[in-house]
Amino acid sequence: MNNSFKIKHQDHLKLYVLLKDSIRFEDEMKHNKISFYSEINEQPNTAEGIRYFILDSDRKKVDKLLIKNGIIANPETISNYDFREQRMFYKVYGLAAIIIVLLVFIALILEVLIDN
Repeated sequence: MNNSFKIKHQDHLKLYVLLKDSIRFEDEMKHNKISFYSEINEQPNTAEGIRYFILDSDRKKVDKLLIKNGIIANPETISNYDFREQRMFYKVYGLAAIIIVLLVFIALILEVLIDN
């Protein structure tokens, strides 16, 4: 199923799947017997994701597969971005900001108590 180069010469859809989701994506594609072609060896940069070629006739199956497994994939015109990681960053950033504010507040209280 993987590396069916013939797909590139038929009506196909190009998807970019994040590197962290690529193994699960390929496994699900093989499990569901959906043909695809990946260009991981030809891609100089995988930061945007790994490019997969999928037949247009399999588009609905792939959509269901992506939604069911929570895999982030985008067409060629839209860059991939995992907003789940960004949300985690903001939680950690917010927690760090709260801790710093609390430490400054405690330092001010201690300074007032020591001066009295």
